[in-house]
Amino acid sequence: MDKKLTFKSLNKATHQELERITKGLINTYDTSPLRKLNSALAMTAEREDIRARSDDYQDGFDEVRSRRQIPDSVPDEQLHDQIVYLPSGEIWLASIYRNHIDQTIIEIIGESRTEYADLKIYLPEILAFFTWCQPELLSVWSKPNSQHFDSLLSLSGAHLEDCFWGAEIDHMPLAAADDVTLRPLDMETDWHWYKTEYDLFHKETSELKERVEIEDKETFEEALKRQLLFVAESHHQPAQKIGIIMLEPCTELGYNGVLVSDFIIAKAFRGQGLAVKIQAATVNRLKQKYDFFCGYIYGGNGASLQNAKKNRHLLRTEITLPIEHFISV
Repeated sequence: MDKKLTFKSLNKATHQELERITKGLINTYDTSPLRKLNSALAMTAEREDIRARSDDYQDGFDEVRSRRQIPDSVPDEQLHDQIVYLPSGEIWLASIYRNHIDQTIIEIIGESRTEYADLKIYLPEILAFFTWCQPELLSVWSKPNSQHFDSLLSLSGAHLEDCFWGAEIDHMPLAAADDVTLRPLDMETDWHWYKTEYDLFHKETSELKERVEIEDKETFEEALKRQLLFVAESHHQPAQKIGIIMLEPCTELGYNGVLVSDFIIAKAFRGQGLAVKIQAATVNRLKQKYDFFCGYIYGGNGASLQNAKKNRHLLRTEITLPIEHFISV
């Protein structure tokens, strides 16, 4: 490599640099199914999401330093996400985070498609910059079913992680929901039932326990304040709880959207096609206020992926690769 990479803290990124990274991020989506996508609104929303990553550390890095035992010799600027200039002048965004199972991950977003061959060349130097951590995995987002997606997923140790499924509410095929009713969750009467059903789910699908987690009471209470937490019941047996769905407002791709953050069907009702009916009832309830329905689903959660296919489109995928692809250990 003739030239070394140069690094710049994300909190010092210029508007132009943010625009370049944002365009690259949006290009990892398959937006072809979206009829009402507003490119300008999408750019604004996704750019602000990137910029806001620095806001998480407005109060400093004391907690991160303590948890990771980072010495004072490592400056705060090096703990931020980094704009990385390649010798060609192209830029990447490099970020460090921990996933649900406490693995350290480095995420790379490029202004153009992030090719494996380039990662092999440049990632070792990027990893050397982040001296305060030892990532175990690389995360790259890819347009679903593209050549880029296929080539990455074919590599040894590659794993399909988050899959982003979404649809414009006006164009969602909705199942009939006549036999399902929704009501706001009641913390006193429903919390224990919710926890019991999750315990059963985790016992039956232990491989998903650390990927599909039970929510805490504080998150439930926040969703209730937003009127986005519902218990689904049988229309014919009102006292019979079928499932719970929790959502949160989102601005993905510039839409005024709602994102499914938790969704569980009671054990007694799984496999009866009720998930799509609960979603239809939810959309019917919210469609006057929101225009986009979406959610992130773990790539190993087959049942939820099959359910999403019935009324949404796969728009974006995250693939992880073992860090051993890029360094010798």
